[in-house]
Amino acid sequence: MNFLTEAFFNLKEVIERKKMGRKLMICSIIVVFLSLTAAFSQEEAEKKAVLSELIQVAMSENPHIRAAEQEWQASIERIPQAKALPDPMLSYSHFGQSVETRVGPQRNKISVAQKFPFFGKLSLKGEMARSQAWMLESQYRAVKADVELRVKKTFFSLYWLDKSLRISQEEKEVIQRLADIAQKKYETGQATQQDVLKAQLEISRVMDRILALKQGRTAVVSELNALLNRPAETPVGALEEIEVFEFRVELDTLYEWAKETRPELRKIQYLIEKNEKGLKLAKRNYYPDFRIMVDYINIGGGTTMSPEDGRNAWMASIGINLPIWRKKLRAGEAEEATRLKASENLYRNMENETLSRVNELFYEVKTDEEQIKLYKYSLLPQAEQSFKASEIGYLAGKVDFLNLLDSERMVLMIKNGYYKAISDLNKSVAQLERIVGRNILFTPGGEEEGHDTTLSDDQRENLKASHKIDYPDLNTDIQNGGEKNE
Repeated sequence: MNFLTEAFFNLKEVIERKKMGRKLMICSIIVVFLSLTAAFSQEEAEKKAVLSELIQVAMSENPHIRAAEQEWQASIERIPQAKALPDPMLSYSHFGQSVETRVGPQRNKISVAQKFPFFGKLSLKGEMARSQAWMLESQYRAVKADVELRVKKTFFSLYWLDKSLRISQEEKEVIQRLADIAQKKYETGQATQQDVLKAQLEISRVMDRILALKQGRTAVVSELNALLNRPAETPVGALEEIEVFEFRVELDTLYEWAKETRPELRKIQYLIEKNEKGLKLAKRNYYPDFRIMVDYINIGGGTTMSPEDGRNAWMASIGINLPIWRKKLRAGEAEEATRLKASENLYRNMENETLSRVNELFYEVKTDEEQIKLYKYSLLPQAEQSFKASEIGYLAGKVDFLNLLDSERMVLMIKNGYYKAISDLNKSVAQLERIVGRNILFTPGGEEEGHDTTLSDDQRENLKASHKIDYPDLNTDIQNGGEKNE
């Protein structure tokens, strides 16, 4: 009996040890998993954010871009629909009371009819649908450019916030050092307690500024994550350093680029092309459409001995519509002509706004460049020299603490102004790139516009007609008030 009891307790102890081992293994796995997750999160947070990579993510993940692309692709599917003939009509007729003929009574009739628009109408409709597709393609490129601009602006805002945070942290350390100096001078009777209190107050002011900057950075990071289609809390690490460049593109070159490649101008060009085809189609409506019909008649057995007795019959017929209501047709033509003039005036207005905005941003860029040079080579060295002189003067008892703090604030303000000017310069260039429709800094030749790789073979076939539009006389047509089209 004692042997069995001892064996039972030994078995129970073995089972408890196995359970404890399993628990320890599970806990170890959980700890390792949490450690790896924390390490991965820390690595992601410490990874430098590169502007080109952020733009690439936005181009592939932003839902607004996806929606615009899908709208464009959907419009391509309208092209074969617009060029196709209308559906044929199949009809069946049953004679309730048979019509007696020489060869027998007519019992049933089957008819097939097909409408054929006048020559050129379907091709014009297809060209209008193609122009509409290219309009939405230009709209898609405009949406991509807008998202890219917003990513750049948030990136440069983050750059300035990070620099301002670093400068504020350095300022806090400097003021703390000045506070220690003031405290030692107060303890030796060389300064008043007011100097110490002013230093402490200045430290509190800097800490308040740091909190405001951190809050601002959180908001900008959330905006950037929204553009990248990521959760708002996704961390963004330190940013890559921005190099200060020298802007060398001439204003006339920017004018030419803007007129050639700005998506909004190209969209209106395709609208003009569409309205031109619409006017031609309205003029074709003066001509009739055709309809061809074939009837097959089922004839019952007759009462004669003729070999033709009971033979089914068929007949073919052709018809046209009569466009006799000229007032309606003239109104349709006038509508299309007016719409064409409106699109030409819209192009002229957009071109004027574009060139005006290019001019404005060009001089903004030049002004920002001059400000950066002024900060870097004049204001910042002078402010640092003034602060060093004030610090030496304070230690020697020749400068009061208030003047010392003013010198320190001036250094802070000029450093912040320097990095703010760099941020503003890059934002202005980004806006200028958005207006001219190409990347100015990295690919001066611009990006070649071509077919999107996301299109299927059928969609490429639908867009087989010439993509680019040549408007050598467009400005002349606009100046003449559309007289050529009339």
